[in-house]
Amino acid sequence: MRASRKLAAGLAVIVAAITAAAYAGIRSATVYYLTPAEFASRPDLRGAHVRLAGTVLPGSVRTQEGRIVGFAIGDGTTRLDVDYDGPLPDLFGEGREVLVEGRSGGAALQATRVITTHPTEYQERPRR
Repeated sequence: MRASRKLAAGLAVIVAAITAAAYAGIRSATVYYLTPAEFASRPDLRGAHVRLAGTVLPGSVRTQEGRIVGFAIGDGTTRLDVDYDGPLPDLFGEGREVLVEGRSGGAALQATRVITTHPTEYQERPRR
């Protein structure tokens, strides 16, 4: 009887450990992001690390010595300036949807990471 209780207790500990590891993995893999309008309406997030999704606004890309150093994203209602000093994805450009991670620092978001999203459907290049 004692051996079966020890086995049951050991199995319970193993199942609990696997469940906790799975929960932690799923929770950290979940990526949540805000729109610029949601971010603007949340003053409690100032200075916090955030993920934002938006479209790079036309005419907003700023360059310095031939390098992109900033841009603005929008969601149709709100504009948010982004400062970024790092490598940009090949698909980055005006009108593209991007995910931006960083902290708000004054007037602009100080981005640490920029990711472009891929179009949901393929569009063939127009024939000439």
